[in-house]
Amino acid sequence: MPLPPASPAVRRVSKRLADGSIKVYEYPALPTKRRAVIALPPDSIRELLAAYERSPEWANLATRTRRNHNIALRHLHAIQHLSVAGLRRRDILTLRDAIATGIGHGAANAFTARLGAILSWARDRGWIEYSPADRLHALPGGHFPSWSEDALAAALHVAPEPVRRALLMAVHTGQRRGDLVAARWSDLAGGVWRLTQEKTGRTLVVPLHPHLAAEIAAWRQSATAVTVLTNAAGTPWHRDALTMAVMRVMEETGRKGHGIHGLRKLAAVRLAEAGCSVHEIAAITGHATLKEISRYTEAVDQEKLARSALVRLQQFSDASKKRRNRQ
Repeated sequence: MPLPPASPAVRRVSKRLADGSIKVYEYPALPTKRRAVIALPPDSIRELLAAYERSPEWANLATRTRRNHNIALRHLHAIQHLSVAGLRRRDILTLRDAIATGIGHGAANAFTARLGAILSWARDRGWIEYSPADRLHALPGGHFPSWSEDALAAALHVAPEPVRRALLMAVHTGQRRGDLVAARWSDLAGGVWRLTQEKTGRTLVVPLHPHLAAEIAAWRQSATAVTVLTNAAGTPWHRDALTMAVMRVMEETGRKGHGIHGLRKLAAVRLAEAGCSVHEIAAITGHATLKEISRYTEAVDQEKLARSALVRLQQFSDASKKRRNRQ
């Protein structure tokens, strides 16, 4: 026989006894906890973030970029109830410094960069008169270290074959981790790799270096998946698993902190050392802006100029010495 409904003030619990019968116990109903609803101002930080995510600018971002954006700005949750107009530079710096201390300079710089972009968007649309994040200097460090040729040689010497292949493809093409693990055999034909970059959406045709082309031809003979790069089980790499595998290899060589993205930088450095212009390098790597590439070419040019200056100095010294000897 069904039990009559309990009154709102009574809580019923049924329990099966040892003899198989069921006994019903009644208790006073527990008070219901209600979460306080806080009314946020229409110009709150949370409302600004929501408005930005409805904008064409947000719609044009790649899925991966949106994810990175949300990760970087999750630290705003603690102050999302504040008015955007009430946000001060010191508030931003306080958050940035806490992130730098707890996570690292890279995360702190990502936070200020993403927040600065949103506040500039807010200024252009009348949410604020000026952006308190304008001209904030990045904290030192926080970048993926570039690999040296020695570091690459050491890694290739100890890396398991699946990781070695990823390293070779990264340094010869200059592409990002997500594009490397997504490369399919069908994308490689006629000595080129045709891809659409995950981050930028740019479509590239990257010629394959002869050394890489020869390696790929050998890999194709034992392919076990539709992707070019596979893990030890013969299945496509997950980007994070590849990152961890490369980090372990680099720790084994005594170079902790070197990630696969550093090979993208080495690829650009190699092109710069070969005399390529920033536009030629960008045609390979697909960099959206030339600022980062310019740093590589400037460093290479500085070294070349310095070496040239030293040669001139030595030639001048030798000539002066000869003149003195003739006197």
